[in-house]
Amino acid sequence: MHRICSRISLSLIATAALICTAGTASAEPEQLPVNYSVAQWFADTNSATPPFTPPGGNDWTCVPTAAHPEPVVLVHGITGNGAGWPAMSPLLHNNGYCVYSVTYGIYPGQSGPIAGMGGLEPIPQSSKELRDFVDRVLQQTGAEKVNLLTWSEGTLVAANYLLFDGGDKVVDQSFNLVPIWAGTHAADPIVNAAYGLNVAPETFAALRPVCQGCVDMLPVSDFIHNLQAAGVYAPNVHYTNLATRADTEVVPYTSGLREAPNATNIVLQDVCPVNMAGHNSVSVDPTVAALVLNTFGTPTEIPCAPSPSPYI
Repeated sequence: MHRICSRISLSLIATAALICTAGTASAEPEQLPVNYSVAQWFADTNSATPPFTPPGGNDWTCVPTAAHPEPVVLVHGITGNGAGWPAMSPLLHNNGYCVYSVTYGIYPGQSGPIAGMGGLEPIPQSSKELRDFVDRVLQQTGAEKVNLLTWSEGTLVAANYLLFDGGDKVVDQSFNLVPIWAGTHAADPIVNAAYGLNVAPETFAALRPVCQGCVDMLPVSDFIHNLQAAGVYAPNVHYTNLATRADTEVVPYTSGLREAPNATNIVLQDVCPVNMAGHNSVSVDPTVAALVLNTFGTPTEIPCAPSPSPYI
């Protein structure tokens, strides 16, 4: 009888162990739709309300795994917010990453057509918002470091954070979509007209309460001069810069390509010549998404096909 009871007990223990093991093994992330669509990005960004959460993102109960110990923080561009990541956020989530999306640069009291538009405040102020957000991610997840996925103006916000606000101590990698290290000449006709009419100081002053972030991206801005003087890169962070020759907003597109021992520069058309994704569509592009996964440690086949939204 004692032996029978012992066998039953052992069987129960073994069964319980199998159940627990099976439960652990099946704890895969819920697979969410990955939407490679500029229209979806635009809709998500413009219909979002606080807390501006993208699909699969900002789960403050997420626990990093041994395979992916570093959470990924998404940093949007000008007039964007944290909700505007319909491809990258669910893709990273589906692959087992803890994903968080900051919203920065919203002026207090914004309402009407610009309600929910981020990136408008001065970039150094937005940098501090990113710092506080990353601190929260680290505290909640217990991770030692994060990786950043930045886009457009977000590349400059992250650059300021890494150089001047302590980000280099808690960030391992920064993957930068269409970075703007040397500023963009896209607004040169307006800037040149302002200088030609001797109203440049007045023009820039008028923009400060509305979109100082816009001014900070100009090659003539104090922000860009200071960033260049500081060397752009924090030495102990690795930077991956993704530029596209189809960019009509970062002019020239090479503004975001800067050589350094801790930097990898990628031109999208060198990877996939037929892919003419533009400044906005790189954030929802399958080729770019695969490059991001590979950089962050998930081996992935890199597809190559024409962009459904070229030059956008």
